[in-house]
Amino acid sequence: MRRILVVANQTLGGDHLAEVIRARAAEGPIEVLLMVPATHHTDLLVALAQAFAVQGGMRPPAQTYGGDVGAKDRATAGVAWLAGLGVSATGEIVGHDPVPDIRETLSGQPVDEVIVSTLPAGASRWLHQDLAHRIRRVTAVPVTVVTAEHPDPAQP
Repeated sequence: MRRILVVANQTLGGDHLAEVIRARAAEGPIEVLLMVPATHHTDLLVALAQAFAVQGGMRPPAQTYGGDVGAKDRATAGVAWLAGLGVSATGEIVGHDPVPDIRETLSGQPVDEVIVSTLPAGASRWLHQDLAHRIRRVTAVPVTVVTAEHPDPAQP
């Protein structure tokens, strides 16, 4: 069974990521370790401001509050979403910069691929920080970047 480490946040549950996961599962059985970063406080402020503006002053959805609580909810929902795709998965919360946690995981567990699911250029802090390249520097396994067109409004 192949093990795939998936790093996802706002794009978790999106069609682009589902397509890649289904393709990997079609090649043979896979197990996914899902890493969901806790929201950094500046990201949280931006998310709150955007939700406030979009909803015309109404209270933003609960998932935009607080790093750990939102990340736990997304990880739990993400594992259920992956199960819905027929994939065995576990989830964990990682720091807002996931590279140290990825490095630690890769040193202790065999992984066949890392998939980074991100927003498009301009909206993605991860692309701006060159997250995929930074992950490639700490591992020899393939790193695949899946870019969504936009955050999935019905994300898990």
